[in-house]
Amino acid sequence: MVLPDQDVAIVHDYLNQRGGAERVVLEMTRMWPKSPVYTSLYRPESTFPEFTSHEVRTSVLDRMPVDRRFRALLPAYPLAFRSLGVLGTPLVISSSSGWAHSVRTAPGTTHVVYCYAPARWLYETDRYVPSRARRAALGPLLGSLRRWDREAAGRADAYIAISANVRDRIRTAYGIEAEIVYPPVDTRSFRVGPRGGRLLVVSRLLRYKRIDLVVEAASRLGMGLDVVGTGPMLSQLQSAAGPKTVFHGTVDDETLRELIEGCRTLCFPGSEDFGIVPVEANAAGKPVVAYAARGACETVEDGVTGVLFEQQSVEAVMDAIRAADDLPTEPAKIARHAERFSVDAFRSNFRAALESALTDSS
Repeated sequence: MVLPDQDVAIVHDYLNQRGGAERVVLEMTRMWPKSPVYTSLYRPESTFPEFTSHEVRTSVLDRMPVDRRFRALLPAYPLAFRSLGVLGTPLVISSSSGWAHSVRTAPGTTHVVYCYAPARWLYETDRYVPSRARRAALGPLLGSLRRWDREAAGRADAYIAISANVRDRIRTAYGIEAEIVYPPVDTRSFRVGPRGGRLLVVSRLLRYKRIDLVVEAASRLGMGLDVVGTGPMLSQLQSAAGPKTVFHGTVDDETLRELIEGCRTLCFPGSEDFGIVPVEANAAGKPVVAYAARGACETVEDGVTGVLFEQQSVEAVMDAIRAADDLPTEPAKIARHAERFSVDAFRSNFRAALESALTDSS
C-alpha cells in the first residue's frame, strides 16, 4: 500500500534537538514529503536543518522563549498537544517518547504510535530525574500525569516499538502489545575501513549516559578519545579528562561521519532503548564497546561486532576496550551485520506495520 502525502500527518514531541528520534522523523518526512509535521515547539537552529524545507505546524507552546529548559515545562505539554486540534487525515503517525501520542484524532482516522519508550520520567523517575528537589516537585503531579498518559495511549489504534525491550515496557506500562520496527540507520553512507587510533563517544552529555566512565577509562589507558555532543555534564567531564581527550561539541553530519569512519572503537556506556550510533559505527566496520543492557543487547553481537560489559564501572570499560582491540572480526563482516537496521529495512517493515494497523482498524 502506498499512502499519498495528503492522507498522512506526522506528530513529534518537540523539534529542538539533533537526536535519534529526530532522525527518524526526518526519514518519515522523506517517505511522505508533503505531509505536515505537528509538534509542541520548533527551534530550527537547534535541530536538523532539513526540517526548514518541510511544513512544520506548532502548538501554543512554541510562542514561549524556551529551548534548553524545555523539559521544565512538562505540565504544559498535554495542553500544547490539545491545542493542535483534531487531526482528520486517514493516518496519523505519532513519533513519541511521552507527549505526541496524546494528539487528538477524528473518528475514522487510524492513529499509530511509533514509540521510543513510555515516558521515562514517569515510569523510571529515579533514574531519569536525578535531582531530589526535582523529584519532590514532580511528586504531586506524577499520579495524574500517569493516568493521563495511559488514557492517551489507550486511544491509539496501534503501537510500534523501536526495540524488544521497549515492546516489553509498553506492555508493562499500558497493557498494549506492540510490533517491533527498528529505527532507520543510514548504513550506506559510511565507508568501511580499518580501525583508527582513537576512541569515540557520540552522545548528549547527561548524567545517566555515563560518559564519565569512558573519559576516565581513556585517561587511565592513555588512549585518545573524541567526545561529540553537548550537555550539562560538559564542564565536569572536561575537568576529569586526560590530555588526549578532545571535546568537539556539536558537529555537522560530514564531520561526524569522518570521526566514526576513523575511530578505533565506539564506546556506548549508557543504557539506551535502541542506540543508532553503535549501528553507524558497525556500518563503518568499527567495533562497539557497550553496556550490556536494553538496545545494545539487540544491536551488538558480543565477541563479533563488539564487546558488551556487565557492570557500569571504569574497570569494566577498560577491560572491554582491551577486548575490542583483540576482536578478530573483519571490518566488512561487522558492516554486513549493520544492514539489518538499514533505511530500506525500516521503510519496508514500517510500511508493513502501518498496513496491518490500517487493515485492523477498518
